[in-house]
Amino acid sequence: MGVIWRECVVPTRKQNPAVAVTLVRKIESSRQMVFAAWTQPALLVRWFAPGENVVTDVEADIREGGRYRVEALDSDNRPYSISGTYLELVDGERIVLSWNYDGPVAALRTKATLVTADLREISPMLTELTLTHEKNPSREAAGLNRANWKSCLAKLEAASQSIRDKPALDETPKDFFSEGHRKIQDHFGTRRLADRLGSLSVHDELKAADAAFIARQNMFFIASNDPYGQPNCSYKGGARGFVTVVDEQTLAFPDYNGNGMHLTTGNISETSKVGLLFIDFERQARLRVLGRAEVSTADSLIERYPGAQMIVRVHVESVFSNCPRYVHKMQLVEESAFIPGEASNSPTPDWKRLLAVADALPESDADAAGTDTDGEKAMNRDS
Repeated sequence: MGVIWRECVVPTRKQNPAVAVTLVRKIESSRQMVFAAWTQPALLVRWFAPGENVVTDVEADIREGGRYRVEALDSDNRPYSISGTYLELVDGERIVLSWNYDGPVAALRTKATLVTADLREISPMLTELTLTHEKNPSREAAGLNRANWKSCLAKLEAASQSIRDKPALDETPKDFFSEGHRKIQDHFGTRRLADRLGSLSVHDELKAADAAFIARQNMFFIASNDPYGQPNCSYKGGARGFVTVVDEQTLAFPDYNGNGMHLTTGNISETSKVGLLFIDFERQARLRVLGRAEVSTADSLIERYPGAQMIVRVHVESVFSNCPRYVHKMQLVEESAFIPGEASNSPTPDWKRLLAVADALPESDADAAGTDTDGEKAMNRDS
């Protein structure tokens, strides 16, 4: 559906122009579905950030006078937040809220502005949304907000349409359990429990809560298989939010300079099947993603990751959470100093200074060649 927008200038008491931006969009969802997308945190995560920005957390007290706060990362992985108060809530019809931006864009760091969303039913599954963002202190701020809202509203329809009936109770996705799984389930009498948990938690696309969980992480484990059937598990780390949720079916992450073996990317190039395990040790929670992956040195996302050699895209087949009871509670002390960034070159790891590898280093690492001999120390394994 098309978007219509207009700007109007309203003088303030000080005769400084306050600019209001209005966008009108027809959405192929019911009014209640669109209203839910505005008021349910799990759905807000899916659309409440423009472009490649990612929502990382939503807190909302859904009542008139209640507060909300949305935390996000922009396309350069810089954090920002939107917060305010629900001023008016009419179920299925209207949302009015104050709007405070706190982040790196100076033009948007202003006094509180006002956002109003009016919903009009055109037909049972077609809603006209009129969004007005008032009290912008300048045309620059209005223009930025207009562009951001236009991008967000393009995602809103999909978010509202994601409200679907859940699978029938005990209906596990087809082929999720193998014959081997079933034999062990039957031995311990857990087949019914497995089916129940499968119907409740296993899905074939990334939900809003999944995307928010992934956006908060700075590491994960990935399993792959070589052509001979030998599994391999690798740790992947980066800055918080380094895994990009491209859409409901796709994840992407950078492949940085490593030990040169390329075990994971080599396996992907031949067998493609992968399993990702995200663990949040601070919250004691985890998430599994199963799918097929592909590797490219020319992916459009590579510019987003300074120092990346390749981009790995994972096409999601199954997503599910696990019982968190054996996840140890840990606290992050600091992120690795070796994560590549734009500000400075990543330091050279000690193992590349070992005499044993000096003559085997690639040309790009030739300057790192050294004469060290303590391999255990270089790998942080010395006692």
